[in-house]
Amino acid sequence: MAMFQKPQEYITKPQTIRLRDFYDRKELYVTRPPYQRKVVWSTANQRALLDSIFRGYYIPRLVLRQISINGGMKLEVIDGQQRITVVQSFFNDELYLPNSLRDVDVNLSGKIYSQLPDDVKAFIDYEQYEVDVVLGIEDPCNNKYQAIATEIFRRLQEGESLTYMEKAHARLNSLVRNFLVEYADDISFDFDKYQPLDKNDRKHPFFKSIYKGKNNRMQYLAFLCRLLIFEEADGPADVRESDITDFIAKAEVPNGIGDFSYKDEGIAKNVVRNLNFVFDVFKDAPQVVDGEGMKQFKTEYFALSVYLLLRHLRKHYVINDDCRRAIYDFVTEFYEKWKFERHADANRDILIFVENRQQSKNEIESRQQIIRQHFFEFADESGIELIEKDTKRTFNEAERIRIYRKDRGICQMCLEEGSSSEEALVPWRQYEADHVIPHSQGGSTIIENGQVLCRTHNRMKGAKI
Repeated sequence: MAMFQKPQEYITKPQTIRLRDFYDRKELYVTRPPYQRKVVWSTANQRALLDSIFRGYYIPRLVLRQISINGGMKLEVIDGQQRITVVQSFFNDELYLPNSLRDVDVNLSGKIYSQLPDDVKAFIDYEQYEVDVVLGIEDPCNNKYQAIATEIFRRLQEGESLTYMEKAHARLNSLVRNFLVEYADDISFDFDKYQPLDKNDRKHPFFKSIYKGKNNRMQYLAFLCRLLIFEEADGPADVRESDITDFIAKAEVPNGIGDFSYKDEGIAKNVVRNLNFVFDVFKDAPQVVDGEGMKQFKTEYFALSVYLLLRHLRKHYVINDDCRRAIYDFVTEFYEKWKFERHADANRDILIFVENRQQSKNEIESRQQIIRQHFFEFADESGIELIEKDTKRTFNEAERIRIYRKDRGICQMCLEEGSSSEEALVPWRQYEADHVIPHSQGGSTIIENGQVLCRTHNRMKGAKI
């Protein structure tokens, strides 16, 4: 009878590494792979590790993966990021030894590395970490190998207090995960050089200056994912933790690592456009100019309600200066009511809004009905006329033909620029029916508001008149 043979996806090799090597050869170590977060222990936790090292206490083994980068070898830290960065900081004189070491040697307490006697330096230089090195999956550009490394990381963290979003962050094959990281994370990763970056130049301005709440546990990524779910549902939807996890998981594809193409999907494009709109409305607010961010966006359920309101307005109404001003003034006023009128005799709608703070579809819908009603009442009382868009957005086939015949197939902007009728003639297959007054500015989808444009001019014109 044949014996069971376990699959051999990789091998591990136990070894030891001098603590000083992590500092002297720091370029050899990728301390934050793309599937990990930049985690910083508290000063107390960092000093507790130093205390354990100097006392010779047990420290869990590190798990490193040998990887090949541009013909050279490096060690990727699958587990042990903080155990490495703490000793690097200590050798760089950025950490003081804890007072708890006074009973070991009174001269150790409160010292930085450069202040230690030579014999103590020699001790700490040659002290070692026990390490398991993962071999056989060296190519970080290989999706299969990268998935294995990610799975090792995830399994090692099962007993850790990672949030649902931090676990979802490790799904490198998810196109949604990659979109969230690209547009909402504080940090980034250079896959070409395979090294972490402590900044993210692609982060959306909304998260840079408007939405500036806590992001220590990936709250920005969770917020953005909720917006994607709203967009897929075309309005309020269940956006609880499990819904976010499922939404990210279902976007996993075999070769998704390093693939940032999700931003080209219609759902993602609409969310980015909506965030552009929110940013445009609030970018000149004094709090934003001062770098504090909008206080109205620091409580997530309130921020989601405001976002859905603006999404609705952008979709159904002409966004002119009056509309922008009404939005800004209303959000400011409604926030003050929400914050200060929670007593028993307060406006009943405010109490309902506060009570329905969870992330289920029904509660979000309840909040949305209240905030939308109050906005339109506010606009009416302020004498601001909101102009609805024509519900019909595109010309049908017959209308396109009539517009083409009306303009004799000639691009109207080419004519304006001085081209002859012959030069401005647009073949039917290249013709695009354009709204003279853009739909986004209240233009109707009727023959009289249609004109022939070539593709180049139609894209140049955009939403301009």
